[in-house]
Amino acid sequence: MDSKNNWSELTFRSNISEMVHNLLEDYEIISSNLYTALIPRFSDPKMLSENVEAAVTASSYGLASIDYAKKRYCKSEPIDEELEATSDRIQYIEAYKSAKKHILSVKSKFATEDLPPPTNGVFGASIVLNRLRNSFLSAHLLYGLGHRYEGHAVSRLILEQIAWAHTAYVFEDLEDIKNIVTTKAISNLKKSQPVCGKLYGFLSKKTHIDYKSHLEFLRAEKNVNVVLHTQNQFYEYAEIILHLADLYGIVWEASQQAYLTSLESIEIGDGGYSVKEDRPFLKIIKDHLEKIENAANKRIQPTAGSGG
Repeated sequence: MDSKNNWSELTFRSNISEMVHNLLEDYEIISSNLYTALIPRFSDPKMLSENVEAAVTASSYGLASIDYAKKRYCKSEPIDEELEATSDRIQYIEAYKSAKKHILSVKSKFATEDLPPPTNGVFGASIVLNRLRNSFLSAHLLYGLGHRYEGHAVSRLILEQIAWAHTAYVFEDLEDIKNIVTTKAISNLKKSQPVCGKLYGFLSKKTHIDYKSHLEFLRAEKNVNVVLHTQNQFYEYAEIILHLADLYGIVWEASQQAYLTSLESIEIGDGGYSVKEDRPFLKIIKDHLEKIENAANKRIQPTAGSGG
């Protein structure tokens, strides 16, 4: 077996996977009557968007020349990037990006050189927390598509895993770790972070959709029942993702404190750790939620002469 070639193949696949993830986080849709393409939003250079649009159009009409398709059919108005960027959906995406950036920031301070190996609990916590990046992406994709309850189900999974890591890291015995109960882990975390309890209660309610929740996605229009398959509750989605990222940072630093070069969410004292009330990410949360709220208000505000 050629280990060098295998390593190159794994690296290539990893890079491709990262590129796909980055694309799905924030994309622009180019579509015709037959084909749809996704490209990075507001691609730079803009030529990419124009060329892809021409290729999609040419393929749809069976044209051999992409240049002809561009000149003959692709005369759409350019995207108003400034107007687009103020929409609540785009502001939600920016909030998600800040959550991702925060997670990567706290993780970037991890260093193990010349340090003793971790305990079973600390190691288990690191494994659980490291894999949550894909869970955050999954929740984000669902929220971006407007799939509210499915996104909340994944968010609850994230919260449960964060709480599990918070309980597990103090244990050394594997039997203690194996016997961790999720609900007790949530209770343990909410002692220091009350937002955990409120968030878990909300996510659980939305995951187990009871009869009272049906009115959230059922409408009656002209005496016909209509089911809403998407819900653009972007303030709600951003609030959840941002608070999950904040809890992630706290638990990552608490559980991996011995291997971090600096701390930004917690302080270490004689009695253990305490959460910083002035941690920078709290202001980031506040700023993003204000932007989304303002964008949503602009979207629903009646225009002049509408009779609203």
